[in-house]
Amino acid sequence: MQLLIENVSKTYPNGTQALNGLTFSVSPGEGVVILGHNGCGKSTLMKCLTGLEKPTGGSLILDGVDIQKAPRRELRALRQRIGCVFQKFNMVGNLSVLQNVLFGLMGRHGFWASYAKTASRQARYQGMEALERVGLAHLAPRRTDTLSGGQQQRVAIARMLMQDAEIVLADEPVASLDPKAGKEVMELLWSIVKERQMSVLCVLHQIDLAREYGERLIGLHSGTLSFDRATGDVSDHDIAALYEVTRQEMSDERTNTLLTTAEV
Repeated sequence: MQLLIENVSKTYPNGTQALNGLTFSVSPGEGVVILGHNGCGKSTLMKCLTGLEKPTGGSLILDGVDIQKAPRRELRALRQRIGCVFQKFNMVGNLSVLQNVLFGLMGRHGFWASYAKTASRQARYQGMEALERVGLAHLAPRRTDTLSGGQQQRVAIARMLMQDAEIVLADEPVASLDPKAGKEVMELLWSIVKERQMSVLCVLHQIDLAREYGERLIGLHSGTLSFDRATGDVSDHDIAALYEVTRQEMSDERTNTLLTTAEV
C-alpha cells in the first residue's frame, strides 16, 4: 500500500500550526522513520493519518484514495488495512492476552467475532498463531496487566497481525521501554513487516534505532521537512542540526520568558 502526503497543513484552534505544507510518500514495502523534537508535528501527522485529527489543508492519500474525501464505507474498508502500534499499548488489562489479540479482528468482523467466548475456532487458531509469532503463545491465558511493558508491546503487535494490515503506523513504539526491550521490539516489528511486505511509517526518538531499521529518514522541524533521504545519506551533521535548532529555539524562548518577567 502506498501512502502519499501532499502539502498537508494542520492549524489548531489556538493558532498553533503543527504541520505546514508537508509533502512526502511511503512506497509499498518501504520502511520510513520520522525524527524530530517534541512539538515538531510527528504526533499530529499520525493523528491525521488515523483520523483522530483532520488536516486543515492538503491531502492524505492511501492506495490512491484521498481519505478526506472518501465515502464512509470506503474509508472504513481502507482503515481496516492500516495497522497501528503506539507508545501506549492500549490493552484491556483485566482480560487475557489471547482476548486482547482477538480484538484485532473487531474492525473487519465485529465484536462477537473478536470475543474469545464466541469467536470461531479459526479465529482463535489465528490468534494463537499471532502470539506464537511474537513469542508469547505460552502466555495466552494470562491477564495482560501482569505482563511487562515489552511483553505488552508484543501483544499489541500480535493484535495488529490479526488485522491483516498492509501498512503499519508506529508512533514511538519503544519510547516507554528500556533499551534492551526496545531493541527486541523493533527487531520483531521490522522482521514481521518485511516478512509480510508491509509498508511502515515509524516515529522514533532513538537515533541509533532509526539508523538501524529505517530505509529512509525524514527529519521534521516546526511541521516542515528538514530532510528526506535514504538512511545512508543522512549524516551526523544532519541529525545534529535537526536537534540543535531545537536547543537554540528553547534557549531563545527561555530568554524571552526571562526578559518578559523582568519587564513585569
